[in-house]
Amino acid sequence: MRSRYSAFVKKLSQYLLKTWHTSTRPMTLDLTDSPDWVGLQVVSSAAHGDKGQVHFRAFYKDGGATGFMEEHSEFVRENQQWLYLNGKVS
Repeated sequence: MRSRYSAFVKKLSQYLLKTWHTSTRPMTLDLTDSPDWVGLQVVSSAAHGDKGQVHFRAFYKDGGATGFMEEHSEFVRENQQWLYLNGKVS
């Protein structure tokens, strides 16, 4: 999760695609209009075998405003690598 957040900060779309499970991964990822991410708070995380969940808040600045997005993400481990499967923004 933290490495994916860092990739959003640095706008590394290829890394994000590489760490996204093939069953849900988009063909391309355009981060042109992505806000300036300024912090990450992992609220909770759990792993059960090869499935994991992360509840996080990612803080951003957009213009003069500060805000955050909150998501419950699901991950799956394949070949010893955790891959993002999907997320529900709340």
